Amino acid sequence: MSVLHLKLCAFALTDCTIQIESHSAKYLRAVHRTALELAVPNLYGSELGGFWLTPDQIEQLRKLPDCYPANEIEFVRLAVEAYLLAQTEGLYASTGTLSLAENH
Repeated sequence: MSVLHLKLCAFALTDCTIQIESHSAKYLRAVHRTALELAVPNLYGSELGGFWLTPDQIEQLRKLPDCYPANEIEFVRLAVEAYLLAQTEGLYASTGTLSLAENH
């Protein structure tokens, strides 16, 4: 049996449902705004459209918790990870579970 290794090149931000506990939920608006600011519009041309996040931008988004006071960092970190998981849900359904928390 061969193992298929996929590398995420980019994904488009979409409307999605995010499963998150209430303490972190209040940070989702800031996470989404930051993701939109980091995203590249029409990365693959206007035919595909949308705002796209690349691995480098995902790494930058994961630095957002560092901008918050120490007592809020964990809640923001959870909001970022929940956001990324919801945005990429289904991308890897045929190859197994996606772990966005590489190196974390």
